[in-house]
Amino acid sequence: MSLATAEIESVRFHLGYGNVSNGALPYTDDGYWSIFDDIVSPYLGTGTETSSTTTISAGSTITVTPASMTGIAVYGQLVVDVAEQAEVVTVKAATSTTFTAYFAKAHAATGYPIATMSGKARLRILLHEADLAWRSMTDIGIAKTAGLKSIDKQDVVWFEGRRVSRERFEHYRAISCSISSLVRVPSRYDAYPGNAARMVMMEAY
Repeated sequence: MSLATAEIESVRFHLGYGNVSNGALPYTDDGYWSIFDDIVSPYLGTGTETSSTTTISAGSTITVTPASMTGIAVYGQLVVDVAEQAEVVTVKAATSTTFTAYFAKAHAATGYPIATMSGKARLRILLHEADLAWRSMTDIGIAKTAGLKSIDKQDVVWFEGRRVSRERFEHYRAISCSISSLVRVPSRYDAYPGNAARMVMMEAY
């Protein structure tokens, strides 16, 4: 099953390729203008996906009854739920209709998706983390305290925001590198390091 359009758009954005539609993309000699739609979307590794309505309390070992047990086995990893509620669990025990695992987060009886670990499942986790890191990195609160604070007796003192800004950028870059490695498409931040450096400087000052 191919990735959703919104997921492909997120991959493009976080790897630095923008979100211009294919019909309007100019010719580029790097050959990556359509690789997301033609290669990444249809061929990224996929696992089995199901769902459950078993109530799960945070910090507990629970036996869950999913709609299907296909692909679920002892020692296998599962991605339970999505976005902020998502977590990766390891199956401790399994029967023909249930599996048991330890859950750090709560999951409601209204229902939640369950997916076996795969390229697609990993990508969805990384995209959510990238979105959070991007929002954190571009928080206007950092920019307000990211410049030069004072110069006294040849000592330069920077606001704390300068260091925080760089750390958040490096965190975001690490996530984008993980996405790049997963989908086998180079991040443009790495291809053009000057752009990344300018981004840090913009954030810092």
